[in-house]
Amino acid sequence: FVFDDVYGDFASRSARAFEVTWPVSTARGLVDGVDQFIRTTFTPSSGRPDTLTSRVVVRPRFSSFSGATTVYLTAELTPVVLGGTVVYRAKGRTSSAMSGLTASVNGVSLTDLRRTDATHFEIDLAPDHAFAIAGASAANAKLVITASLASGSSVTKNARLGLSIKKLGVTAGDAYEQWPRVGCTSATQSCLAALPMGAIDLGRCGEAIAVLQCVGQLGATVDEQAFQAALADGAARTASAPFLTDAAGLVGPARVNAFAGNAQELVQARLEPLFGRWYASTAARDEELTAAVDAAIVAAYARPLDLVDPITPIAGNAAVTRQVAADALLAELATYDFVNSEFSRSYDELIASYRAQHVASIREIREMGVIEPYAGHPEWDVITGRWLSGPYIEITILKTTGAAVHVLIEID
Repeated sequence: FVFDDVYGDFASRSARAFEVTWPVSTARGLVDGVDQFIRTTFTPSSGRPDTLTSRVVVRPRFSSFSGATTVYLTAELTPVVLGGTVVYRAKGRTSSAMSGLTASVNGVSLTDLRRTDATHFEIDLAPDHAFAIAGASAANAKLVITASLASGSSVTKNARLGLSIKKLGVTAGDAYEQWPRVGCTSATQSCLAALPMGAIDLGRCGEAIAVLQCVGQLGATVDEQAFQAALADGAARTASAPFLTDAAGLVGPARVNAFAGNAQELVQARLEPLFGRWYASTAARDEELTAAVDAAIVAAYARPLDLVDPITPIAGNAAVTRQVAADALLAELATYDFVNSEFSRSYDELIASYRAQHVASIREIREMGVIEPYAGHPEWDVITGRWLSGPYIEITILKTTGAAVHVLIEID
């Protein structure tokens, strides 16, 4: 039980053995660090208490390490509050200076990782990532860390995730007196108050279970008023004249309304997970809401084809062929690995920094792309150009159908 509420499913396996299990859907509190109490009752005897209450605190913990010994990873993960929610933080280091760091879970790249200095790093696992691999035996159910070293080589570390008991205690008395619930302490309040304006990483102020005791006593929550204000900001931005002008370049005039309407829905989808989250300050909350709107708009610019219906190719129709070519370029850009290229940044990061150039590149293909015969291939036409005023691009069109059959993006 937790706070007198039944939590976990108890089963007696024999006269002296029992187990407590939790479905994954209800195990968050356990992994976040709540005090889990288990009360056992015995046949009355003069030699022992009639009841005992155990207190258990659980932690996610890495095990089954493999790979380079030059990468060290702490076994235990610490639940901390980041961006208004609980994440599980791991720390590690390399034996020599790093120039880059990537990590993945189940083959999915992680974004919440950072190098704290030349040889140390932190990785934050979101609950869905952690529960996807906790206790799983599938080959890819693990954390994979790849560190690029300053020497030019790369090293990889693998680790599987499970749960372990961090604290265990037993009492014959009142469990709540033995282990009283900790409130929002003055030390925690002082730490939160001393954080930089807009800080969303509350890890330095303690574990999540302690920091979250301050909810309602300080800080700000994403309530209905804050949520609606952010939603209105997103609606205004996706209906603005500059946005609609860019939309015409990105998807063509015929699809502007659909693009703008679906972009507004994308803003709402990015904001909804933030509803109810608590932040240490109003500034932090408002900055997170603004960042969510920004991210939705960047996603719309980066992947506009997700928000509109495709163009049907028409052989011999130059205007439609340009539309098809621009769509093909957008589709290829969305799949390209820009991190491991001369740009050394993700596609979304590039769009956020060079939005105007991106729109101009797509608009040029869509409105003014020159359709020319492909030398040596009479069955093809080709449209060429530049993306972000840099990489050479080439879209190959099959004459008989008007469909794009190949896109070249020339990046080192």
